[in-house]
Amino acid sequence: MYREYKYFFRSMKFRGLFRSPKRFLVSIMRFVGVILFLIYIVVPLAIRFSATVQRHLIFLPFLRYPYDIDLTKPADLGIEGAVSLRIPTESKMELGAWYIPPKTLASKKFEDFPLDSGHPVFVYLHGNSGSRANGHRIELYKLLQELDYHIITFDYRGYADSSPVPITEDTVVTDSHNVIRFVEEKKGGPSLFIWGHSLGTGVGSRVAAEMCQASRCPKGLILESPFNNLRDEIRFHPFTYIYRYMPFFEYFFLDGMPSGGMSFTSDTHIADIMSPVMILHAEDDAVVPFHLGKKLFESASQSKHFRSSELLKFVGFESKHQYGHKFICRAPQLSQLVKDFVNLAIIEPAVKSV
Repeated sequence: MYREYKYFFRSMKFRGLFRSPKRFLVSIMRFVGVILFLIYIVVPLAIRFSATVQRHLIFLPFLRYPYDIDLTKPADLGIEGAVSLRIPTESKMELGAWYIPPKTLASKKFEDFPLDSGHPVFVYLHGNSGSRANGHRIELYKLLQELDYHIITFDYRGYADSSPVPITEDTVVTDSHNVIRFVEEKKGGPSLFIWGHSLGTGVGSRVAAEMCQASRCPKGLILESPFNNLRDEIRFHPFTYIYRYMPFFEYFFLDGMPSGGMSFTSDTHIADIMSPVMILHAEDDAVVPFHLGKKLFESASQSKHFRSSELLKFVGFESKHQYGHKFICRAPQLSQLVKDFVNLAIIEPAVKSV
């Protein structure tokens, strides 16, 4: 090892740099210049003009952790009674999914999915990166199972073991509608709830709004760590911190997203939702700032559909608990919050449009 380093340090180029401080300084400046050029010129241009780059940065489908999981065997992950399934889409693609039964049905054998059992049914819409097998997502499934609810969780196209095709806002929304139609075909529609997390809140808000516009509102919508719209989320995301105060920041980082097929305007869609809504957000969320969740709540509060404060609820979690962006599922009071919300939503019919 010593001999290898010795030869390296004696190489002509390296030795020449140190014998000429000026030459060494010029090399360092060139290196720094290349890095700055990439960061402040190439990255903004790529984000502004490449829909492919935009989609990869927003959805992060290439981050497929955990890598050593067999998605066809969810029971091996400690989820009692869970089974793997494939849900077909209208465009002849397939979505990898899991069905997780309520606690009281977990030990039973079924020929089909008993979504008509009368237990609430939750369709879970995950955020970007990873898969339905991520640890914090599994923690939430187990909590919902303990509450005796059905859970259907899946990966959008382009993620995990679902069909490997490009992703846009429209495709993840379409995939979610396909999964919900699957639930309705199994007669689970009357007890359907939607739970979206992070980017999944943007999906869930639009899906719920479109369902209500079609007079088939879900029973309720839970938004965990939500943003009000993609534009503000990008503006306040840690990734854009070094660009935020640049001239033309909005032009390069914000204005091109709609043309790339992404807006996620939850603050607009929520006005069309006539089901009870509960928003959950941690004050120490470093990915989706707490104030964006509050802004979404304020937008919802203006809707004529929420005639009662009981139908729209915001629950904040103090920073001292350190739940951050992913671990509200560990809050001791979450089970009771969800149970109370479900009971309210079952009793309270969706608000009629006026």
